Amino acid sequence: MSNEHHSGPRNGGSATRSFRLGKVGIRIDWARWLRLIQRKRRLAKKPASHPPAEYFSSVTWSSFILEGIPLAQADVTDAVSHAVVGKPLRGFRSRTSQRIRNHVAILRRIEMSLRAGAQLTSQTVLRWYTSISCGLSLAAIDETNMARLDNVVRRINSPQFRLQPAITEIAHVHAQLNADPLVPSFNGILARLLLQYHLGRCGLPRILFDASVDSKLMKDEPRLLKRILELVDSAYEVSPG
Repeated sequence: MSNEHHSGPRNGGSATRSFRLGKVGIRIDWARWLRLIQRKRRLAKKPASHPPAEYFSSVTWSSFILEGIPLAQADVTDAVSHAVVGKPLRGFRSRTSQRIRNHVAILRRIEMSLRAGAQLTSQTVLRWYTSISCGLSLAAIDETNMARLDNVVRRINSPQFRLQPAITEIAHVHAQLNADPLVPSFNGILARLLLQYHLGRCGLPRILFDASVDSKLMKDEPRLLKRILELVDSAYEVSPG
């Protein structure tokens, strides 16, 4: 169990926040980071209405790898291209290909919903799950987990707009979802879809985890928070104009 230490005002921008993990401390200079991001926000061009196609493929590949599903980036490209041109898929990988296409479709719907300012619903999240799992039963999602899902959805629908509390809340929710799964399979993929929605509702840019280095920090809230800060910073640099 990690102990969290705060110095300075809880939601202020002038404090440096330290997370204590045994003898290891992760320090975040909020004042410096907030100044940097606010400056980038002012200078950033308006993001494109639609992210490039590479975004959907990259996020899908990264999320599946983080879930422990062996996948080459070419597999994602192939699955999506077959869906676009209407070619049939054959062989034992067809179910994985269907999951890839469904995941891309969910990402596109998330983009549309965020642009429309639409609120998320628990039933929508459950449809995401059945789509990714290719129809696995929802019977394993008991009343306790449904109540947790409803709570997560309420938090996403009531976003923070100040940078520090927004990203702190996003990291907290995501770490909890990874540490205590909502669904019996594909939980990490579902959690990352919720993360993208949460970021968008808070007015923050899309982020892309690096599957080769980020797999061990998803349940570690302090390290995850620091990583999300880094990815948001990078996202402002590469946002298309």
